[in-house]
Amino acid sequence: MATLQKIRSQAVLLLIVVGVALFAFIIGDFLTSGSSIMRQSQETIAEIDGDPLNYKEYDARILEMEEVYKMQTGQNNLQADIMHQIRESVFETIVRERLLDEQAERLGVSVTASELYDMVNGQNVHYMVQQMPFFQNPETQRFDRGMMMNFLRTIQQEDLSMYSAQAQEQIKQMKNYWLFWENNLKYVRLDEKMANLITKAVGANSLDAKDEFEAGRRSVDFEYASKSYASVPDSSFKVSVKELSRSYEEQKERFIQEPYRSAAYVVVDILPSQEDNEAIKTRIEKLATEFATAENIAATVNSESDIPYMDCFIANSQFSGDLNDFVRNASIGDVKGPYYQDNAWIMLRMIDKINRADSVKARQIFISNANDRKAAEQLADSLLNVLAEGEDFAALAGQYSQDQTANDGGEMGWFREVDAYSGIGPEFAEACFAASKNQLLSVRSKFGWHVVQVQDKTKAVEKSKLAQLYFSVTPSSKTYSAEYNKLSKILAENNKAEEFLNAARDAGYQVSSAAVVKSSDNTIGNVPEMRQAVRFVYNNKLGDVSTVLENSNNQFVVVAVTGVHDNEYLSLDEVRDELSREIINEKKAASIIASLQINENTGLSELAGANAMQTDTVHLVNFSMRRITGLGEEPALLAAVMNAPKGELSQPVAGKNAVYVFRVLSQVEPEIEFDAAAEKRNLDMNNNYRLTYQAYEALRAAKEVEDNRIRFY
Repeated sequence: MATLQKIRSQAVLLLIVVGVALFAFIIGDFLTSGSSIMRQSQETIAEIDGDPLNYKEYDARILEMEEVYKMQTGQNNLQADIMHQIRESVFETIVRERLLDEQAERLGVSVTASELYDMVNGQNVHYMVQQMPFFQNPETQRFDRGMMMNFLRTIQQEDLSMYSAQAQEQIKQMKNYWLFWENNLKYVRLDEKMANLITKAVGANSLDAKDEFEAGRRSVDFEYASKSYASVPDSSFKVSVKELSRSYEEQKERFIQEPYRSAAYVVVDILPSQEDNEAIKTRIEKLATEFATAENIAATVNSESDIPYMDCFIANSQFSGDLNDFVRNASIGDVKGPYYQDNAWIMLRMIDKINRADSVKARQIFISNANDRKAAEQLADSLLNVLAEGEDFAALAGQYSQDQTANDGGEMGWFREVDAYSGIGPEFAEACFAASKNQLLSVRSKFGWHVVQVQDKTKAVEKSKLAQLYFSVTPSSKTYSAEYNKLSKILAENNKAEEFLNAARDAGYQVSSAAVVKSSDNTIGNVPEMRQAVRFVYNNKLGDVSTVLENSNNQFVVVAVTGVHDNEYLSLDEVRDELSREIINEKKAASIIASLQINENTGLSELAGANAMQTDTVHLVNFSMRRITGLGEEPALLAAVMNAPKGELSQPVAGKNAVYVFRVLSQVEPEIEFDAAAEKRNLDMNNNYRLTYQAYEALRAAKEVEDNRIRFY
């Protein structure tokens, strides 16, 4: 009973404890759920018509396109500007795909597997497939259907155990490459279908065709007198606030804008100091004797020089400038330098000279040594023996070679010695260029064994093997620090835009402006590789100043946010000057027209002389023209000229740049038979691209695309 009483006495406390525990459980669950929601929000880099784009999907597509770009160009390290282009291309591709998918689903449009197959292997293979480098015959430089089918058969294999690890990786890369283009083909066809729906629905009719025919058939010659608005002083006319406001409201749609920022920046090129130059000069002078006498020249160059040693012969014609002079005149063992050129200290040494083929044509059977080195060597020896007995090289290459040349009988085509050296290695290059025509040989490289037949050789040329000790003169860490500290000191004392920019000018720095910075930009003004600066401008407030930023061009940059323009329309203040000019020109036109006294007896020359007007004649003007020779775009004048009777002096016409009075001198209407079908075809051809482009732009505008990538990239 005592225990029960004790529990009862603590009931209120227990209720509080339980309540707190329940609250903690509920709020904890809510916070966990909330963190998930928050995490999803943080991972959303864009919304396309309300549909979120997750950064993981975006990153995966970027990586995919990177790999495709590398495979097509042979580049492994992509510059920052290329990466920026890839990111922009991927984003626009995703937006287009999602918008097309939505519209296609609503309209019941799709791309079937049989359609895709027809694009790849039908009677008319799609041009995108024909242009793929893997399907180009090296001899004809044209699309080869057989090569394409071999490629597709290879990547569709499920069991790759027969291939080396390196070959398996290559096949996987090729499969990813194909899947990328297969997806592109699908959307190309979907795009074509949607475009056909639009263009067929908005085709030219007989009335359109007749109007276009008449507009292009009839042409006129006319003479005119003009009085330019610039010839009348602006001071005679005033523009009221009411007039500006009315004009702005009437034309507001002209001033719709994409949000942007404005910035000011200071850029500092970090250049080597005299002390940096002297340090590099001293370094190369210390190595001069060793470089001139070293027996293992490769070790010396590779351990010291900015440019590695190339242990191969290069045709003298491939050298330029001082290098060309040296290889043509130097004897074996001759040394030149140290000398200074193009911001570098250089020494040259002639290692060897030879006369031999500039290029060779060869074919190979490649056996990887990734799994079993001894087995690879034994197979290479066996293949060499059976080839020596007359076995078919192409057939054996197709059966045994473990690289892409297997699809083409082992053919490698023509290559230079330096290309073989760079691509495969020195042993391979030397073996191929030392061999005689049609010789069979087996040579080992870092990749494996190559059974090679040299099929042909060009005529012998003079070649040189050159050692080069090359030291670029670059800014030292001390130079970097000095420039960095100088800028940082100004920043520390002036942390607002106006203060910093004034202090930077006082310190002798040039301050530049970037009036329009878009969120998709990769530059600030004319400074490249400044995505970090663009992100700062968008992710900070008006008047904020960045830290010292750096790009790969040895430049320090400090950027300040000087303008935030997020309105849907340009403001009246931003277009005030433009509107004021238009209103003043309207008033000038009215004033000029009121001053002109025209009657049926007035001559054009008389009118021009009395009113200080310029005169000229224009020939062969027709209604389909956008510009009048010598006058530019003057639509009001063009319309008046094309509808005026011959020989009569016109009433004044207020144009964009002047007031005009004219007389039609002649009208030419050639007797051409109207062909309605041909005119419709011409109109449709001219309109098709415009229609499809405008239709997509209208769709993109209607489906809101919220791009938040600036927070991530």
